[in-house]
Amino acid sequence: MRYVSLKDAEPGMSLAYDLFDSYGRTLISSNARLTTAYISKLEKLGFDGVYIQDELSQGIEIEAVITPELRAEGLASVRTQNIDKCQDVAKDIVEQIASKGKLSLDLTDLRTFDDYTYAHSVNVAVYSCVIGLGLKLEADDLKNLVMASLLHDFGKMSIAAEIINKPERLSAEEFSIMKSHAERSYEMIKNRVGISAQIKQAVLYHHENEDGSGYPHGVDGSELSLYTKILHVADVYDALTSKRPYKRPYSPYEASEYLMGACDIMFDKRVVEAFLRYVPLFPMGTTVLLSDGREAIIYDNTGNRNLRPILKTMDGRILDLESSENLNITIITSTDETDAVTENAEKTRKQMVNPGKKFHIVAVDDMKSNLVQLDEDLKHIYDMTLLKSGVQALLYLKKNPYPDLFIIDIDMPEMNGIETAKKIQEMTKHQIPILFVTALCDRDTVMQCREVNAAGYIVRPYKLVFLKSEIKRIITGQSDID
Repeated sequence: MRYVSLKDAEPGMSLAYDLFDSYGRTLISSNARLTTAYISKLEKLGFDGVYIQDELSQGIEIEAVITPELRAEGLASVRTQNIDKCQDVAKDIVEQIASKGKLSLDLTDLRTFDDYTYAHSVNVAVYSCVIGLGLKLEADDLKNLVMASLLHDFGKMSIAAEIINKPERLSAEEFSIMKSHAERSYEMIKNRVGISAQIKQAVLYHHENEDGSGYPHGVDGSELSLYTKILHVADVYDALTSKRPYKRPYSPYEASEYLMGACDIMFDKRVVEAFLRYVPLFPMGTTVLLSDGREAIIYDNTGNRNLRPILKTMDGRILDLESSENLNITIITSTDETDAVTENAEKTRKQMVNPGKKFHIVAVDDMKSNLVQLDEDLKHIYDMTLLKSGVQALLYLKKNPYPDLFIIDIDMPEMNGIETAKKIQEMTKHQIPILFVTALCDRDTVMQCREVNAAGYIVRPYKLVFLKSEIKRIITGQSDID
């Protein structure tokens, strides 16, 4: 079986996997032949692609982590907010996943826009269970963890769909409402005697970060339970890899880069490492573009082949990227625009990040190499101004319109980044958000950043995908992880 986007789907192709609607009902069964009418209906429902079986994909077998029937039960229990049923589903999810000899997270979730919240909760439950198994949690802990995952976004169902699915920048009020979903979810379960305190805490704090920069209460990693840390990683990974009206989906590779780049800032490193042991960077059955111009399908990605998989080219030949004769061949990107930053996807992202104008960023760093790197990373998206000291930054503000964001290094001579930020805030009456990019990540530095109410900070060496996502969050008020 292999995954094809709907734009490449053709009448006569044979489905390899059942398709379900947002209520868990079967839309089209496996082995059915696609028709023009089917393809048109799936496009209207918001599906991006389907799994098909053909001669080219022979030998590629992908097993769902949980059965389609259990997934449908999970969708229904979340949709109806049936807490008792969620407990039953949580138990079954743990039993099904724990019974598998090999866990495969290759299967792309096939879902529509209107069932995002429900499908997301079930996916997060699966990912959380996988992480829990990787960390060798006991069965009861796994059930509690999965239960928290199913409940964690209940509060989103009380938020207007116009806000949840808004493709443009959220207003400050709308963003505040969106961020309230964790507390709303907690309010719905806080008086339930049969739900443990650990589950309730995980639901309330699933958007809290290791450095204390999250919400709703800004607590740091020392106050967060392991349940909460696992749920946080699983929640963000699925949000990143999901298509939303305001963003394209990250590929598994990009999402993995994001998680690694945010270790010890947003996420617990041990939890991320446990999860990434199971994440295929290039899922089986997906089509990729090679550096020699050929297209190929991921045929085997197990073990050490996660980075250098075995491929099947479009003429049916097997290509092993670990073989010495193929070491000069690399995977450039997926040919599916929902899975990678192709030229068209990049244009779309620029439009999302820059609604109606090109935002202006001022970067302040005493190291020229750091400024050059930031400029190279961001100049195609933003107007960049590069300054070498805090003094230059203050002089710039006196003579020029205010930028949309300052990116400031902390460890600078004469006037360090913290002092510079304080003076900028005093001069501008806190009108300009400040993002610190620094090699310093000790607790004292983190606390100083929080005291000056920084919009965020990133530790070098950073992952570019994380830097771009943080800038987008700060400038547009639209996050890739909500």
